[in-house]
Amino acid sequence: MLAVALLLPPLLLCGVLALGRYEERLLRGPVPPPHAPAGRHLRAVPDLLSPEPPAAPEETPTDRRTGAGRGRHAA
Repeated sequence: MLAVALLLPPLLLCGVLALGRYEERLLRGPVPPPHAPAGRHLRAVPDLLSPEPPAAPEETPTDRRTGAGRGRHAA
C-alpha cells in the first residue's frame, strides 16, 4: 500500500506532462517535409486541346408498344 501511495503521484504527473506535450504537438499542425519549398507555388494547367469531342453512341429506334428493336435481357 505504501508503494502505491509513493509511486502513484509521480506516475500521474508524468502522464499529465506527456499528454500536455502531445496536445502541443497536435496544436502545432503538420510539419512539412524537409525537401518541400517554403511557399506555395501554384501553376495553372492548360486545357488539353482535342480536335473534336468524342461521338455519342448511336441509339436504335424502339417501338414501345411491341418492344421491337430492343435487345434481350435477363428478366
